[in-house]
Amino acid sequence: MADDSAFADLRRLADALAALETRALRAAATRSIEQLASKLDVLAVPLLVRTLASTPVAREAARRTLVTLATQLSARTRVLEALRALIAAQASDDTKVCALGLLAELGAPETAKFSDPVAIQRRSALALAAQLESPSDIANAADMMVRKLADRDVLQMLEVLVDVAPAAAHRLAGELALRLDVDREQRAKLAQVIAAAPRLLESVPPARPPRPTHVAVLVDAAVRMVVVATRKQAGERTWRRWAVLIGASGCIEDCLHEEAAPDGALDPTASLIANLCADGYHVASSDLAHARMVVATAARRTSRADVTLGSSYYLGRDLLELRDAHVIAQPLEAPVLSRAFELLAAGELAEARALFERCSDSALDWAGGYGACLLAQGEHAAAIAPLERAVAGEPAWPLHHWNLAAALHKLGDARACQASLRRFLTTSAGTQVLLDDLDQPARIAHAKQLVAELERIARLDRALSPRRRAASARPRAASKKRKKP
Repeated sequence: MADDSAFADLRRLADALAALETRALRAAATRSIEQLASKLDVLAVPLLVRTLASTPVAREAARRTLVTLATQLSARTRVLEALRALIAAQASDDTKVCALGLLAELGAPETAKFSDPVAIQRRSALALAAQLESPSDIANAADMMVRKLADRDVLQMLEVLVDVAPAAAHRLAGELALRLDVDREQRAKLAQVIAAAPRLLESVPPARPPRPTHVAVLVDAAVRMVVVATRKQAGERTWRRWAVLIGASGCIEDCLHEEAAPDGALDPTASLIANLCADGYHVASSDLAHARMVVATAARRTSRADVTLGSSYYLGRDLLELRDAHVIAQPLEAPVLSRAFELLAAGELAEARALFERCSDSALDWAGGYGACLLAQGEHAAAIAPLERAVAGEPAWPLHHWNLAAALHKLGDARACQASLRRFLTTSAGTQVLLDDLDQPARIAHAKQLVAELERIARLDRALSPRRRAASARPRAASKKRKKP
């Protein structure tokens, strides 16, 4: 009788899995699957594993149920054995991918041989790209790759992603390159991936604006600080929470990130703040900009002290829009900056500008290149500030003065333009670097002509100015007054 009962339950489980294909029956079938699997325990494993080769809806239901069963010690071993047997059998590539994903999720990763590995890689890359909808998704994907994949596997995945979803590859590679727990050599390779593929910069549809972030900055008598940031998850009854502990030294000592904290109260941070206040903290601020500044300063100080920022920091920092606030300097941007200059020289201004704007403005060559790019795009007023920075940083380089003069000329500032042209001519005479530049003689000739023209205009302006006319008229009036007896 017991065997008959188990057989009947297996039959009902198979029927429930089949009923998932009918939308109207899906909710009831899902409940039946959960109840029957819990009742059958290990007896349900073979049927559920075979269902992994079924339709996507039934496969997903079987996957979830197997994960639930594997949490029980009595069924875990049987689930792992069945999944490994499925990989070793002549199953389809899609079924093997599902089984491999399940084993990795259960903490028992395996490898498998595929009949078409390239197609599998592309499908996996597309599935990953479809999940990268927000900064939080990108941070989670990068964190998973850092923790679970070897460096060569990360680069291989990005190479495949470049071909099938370049925008997603660019964002993910950028996130990985910002993580200081990735070794320097690997970050250099990630920067090269970004620099070598300008087509990654295709437009991305704007994402839905995130919910507002609520913050609290707490301080205790020892000048330790805790910053708590909370945001409601869009379309869900859960909250994301991020708490950052900053020690008296000003460095981040610990972080806590909760991806789906339950919506148990109107103010989900109330209990946490109450506990902190009971430990001697008091709320010093609830201003978002202040919280962002506090954590950004602490993150940079932590990086400067060569203290590792854990996964929780990278997973939660988008709540305060910190992105690269923890990065002190970015010498690894050199390949990206080099590519930006190549695009600028080729006249691909939009792509060059996008790369310049992704780089740190602390790089020596950045200001001159970015200013030249803005100038070429006709944004003369915006080009002034970076070009002035370039002149201040490299006063002996003639082209900085030339570009600044061009922007000033377009804006009608004749006096400043003339001064920049004079500096261009002086520095051009003092350097031999531009001798091979075929455009340099024409620049010098044009600069001399324009300086002469501006000097002539300046003389006419001085001669015709009201003050000059008044000054020249005063002596004549005085002489007439003396002649009068």
